[in-house]
Amino acid sequence: MKVTPWKEFTKGGKPHRIRARYGIDYHFARRNNQAPYLSITGEIERRAGSRWVEDAGGALHEAIARHFPELARYIKWHLVGTAGPMHYIDNAKYWWELYNGTSEFTLRPNGPNPHDAFMHTVVAEEHEVPPRDTPWASVKGWLEERLEHLLDEWRADMEDLEVLE
Repeated sequence: MKVTPWKEFTKGGKPHRIRARYGIDYHFARRNNQAPYLSITGEIERRAGSRWVEDAGGALHEAIARHFPELARYIKWHLVGTAGPMHYIDNAKYWWELYNGTSEFTLRPNGPNPHDAFMHTVVAEEHEVPPRDTPWASVKGWLEERLEHLLDEWRADMEDLEVLE
């Protein structure tokens, strides 16, 4: 995994710093018998007297894009790997059915917008996605049909990011 240098900034009048970790953990994937995928996460620390203490961590994508604009274009590939987006079909189905009101599940209060979550899950632009009331079987066919092209785009970006083995 690659790690950026710390960048300091001020938030709420207090000193903070952020760094990003990104890459494909092939060792983890082999050890856990899964396809390797890109991870882009961040750590934020705040100054507490003479030392730095943890303030936030994880998929801090907005903050990473703001402080490391060179990584912004790759954030869409977080949790996408050599086999496609993580749980590509299952996660897409979950969000598509919530979006269309056909799910057996209920969205928790203050949960993500199902449309936005679907778009993020399948790494798609608005103009690419089937219309809202498209039956799941048709959406699944669309997902399967576009996967090879999506993976070609992913590989090209991973080469640019220099994280492929």
